[in-house]
Amino acid sequence: MKGEQVPEFVVPLVGAGPGDPDLLTLKGRDTLRQTDILFYDPRVSPALFQFLPEGARQVPAETGTAGPKILQACQSGHQVVRLVSGDPYLDPGTVSEALELAAMGIRTEPVPGLPMETTLPAYAGIAPAFGAGNWMACRFAEAEAFGWEGVADFSGTRIIFPEGRGVQQVAGKLLRAGLSPDTPVALIEKGGRMEQRVWTGSLDGVTTEYDPHSATLFILGEAVKSREELAWLERKPLFGRRILLTRAKGQNQSMAEKIRRLGGEAVEFPAIEFRPPRHQEVLDQALRRLEAFDWVVFTSVNGVNFFFRHLNRLNIDIRQMHRARLAAVGPRTAQALEEKGLRVEILPEAYQAENLIEALKPHVSPGETVLLPRANIARKLLATELTACGCQVTDVDVYDTVPGVQGIGEVVGMLKRGELHFLTFTSSSTVRNFVKELRRVESGWKSLLDGVRVVCIGPITAQTAEQYGVQVDAVAGIYTVDGLIEAMIQLPSSHEEESI
Repeated sequence: MKGEQVPEFVVPLVGAGPGDPDLLTLKGRDTLRQTDILFYDPRVSPALFQFLPEGARQVPAETGTAGPKILQACQSGHQVVRLVSGDPYLDPGTVSEALELAAMGIRTEPVPGLPMETTLPAYAGIAPAFGAGNWMACRFAEAEAFGWEGVADFSGTRIIFPEGRGVQQVAGKLLRAGLSPDTPVALIEKGGRMEQRVWTGSLDGVTTEYDPHSATLFILGEAVKSREELAWLERKPLFGRRILLTRAKGQNQSMAEKIRRLGGEAVEFPAIEFRPPRHQEVLDQALRRLEAFDWVVFTSVNGVNFFFRHLNRLNIDIRQMHRARLAAVGPRTAQALEEKGLRVEILPEAYQAENLIEALKPHVSPGETVLLPRANIARKLLATELTACGCQVTDVDVYDTVPGVQGIGEVVGMLKRGELHFLTFTSSSTVRNFVKELRRVESGWKSLLDGVRVVCIGPITAQTAEQYGVQVDAVAGIYTVDGLIEAMIQLPSSHEEESI
């Protein structure tokens, strides 16, 4: 309307849904990927931060308290995003905050999220349509304003948000309104997340049996009985476990997805980064005489990827490698080569350098030329042993592995709060850099790992961890990500899972 203030800034208001990153909308995910500064409700799962770009700031802010900070961030020229639980326009506090921001000249653009009214019962294995088939949802303040008798008289499933009130208070209101003490009840805490806890009982049992926690949702009616058959989340093998991934950024997606499918939650701290080698002269010389090699031996997927990146940079035709026979340390490395149309002849049964050497020895001959395109920090064992076999070995750095330093503060905070249950290491370099960063910010870093399970992808990585004073609880039987996950499944978390 004429004369009204035109908002100067625009802030997306993203609904996070119940917390499962797989349930975030595509628009919500794409919005997070464009964020400079994220103001997030502390109730939101940290698993959603995986969609943020590198370097994005994360600022916790309770609903209703973020307005002045958001304005300041907008005035600094940053792309600001507000992330809230559930759907932004179904939460009164978030709506009030949006109105406050509008008064400051900040227009919010809602990105809807899946509503808690439907997702939290579903994740608890409770079907609101079970039994009577009709259901209602309301908030404590609404029931207080319009009368608890209307909630008590409703014949189907009732879903109530306590909004910070004690569940005993809610139960007392319903009992005084005339609802039967035998009414089935379910209380959901941290629904839709790996910490989800569900208590079931009767309405009068809430006041006598329920260990008082802060329930997110209060469900009443015959629908609660459907949980006996439909509960599913708690039955997943990694349910209740938050797992730290220390691989390089960009390498964790597949592993994180597998962990989520198994009921766990993955948190990323890239302890290493991969970059082109600082000194490329020796590498370039080797690649320009690619046709001279009898063997090219690859020891990682990263080595394959950087090898082809350098061939493209130098405009070298891969057909110059036509006479070379190929060896790979493991199936993932072999698959990366096969996707390039190359056939791998040597693949050891166990996936480490010692086994690759044993697999190669019967096939290599004295005088043959071998190219090893590897990381700058790779062990020299392979080159040494092949040289001892009489081979002419060219060992070149095809990429550099450098420490990652982003996010160690958040990791330390989670360790102090007991929010991490497993640490995973996929190489010796991830161990070294993780410990180095912990030491840098926390002098008593070892005590932070008390009660946290440590799982390594192979014995060499485990040996490095133990050399740094990190107790290893399990080593993957097969030295792959799938083997690492299987080791976690077989190893119970040391944290006792609470039951409410």
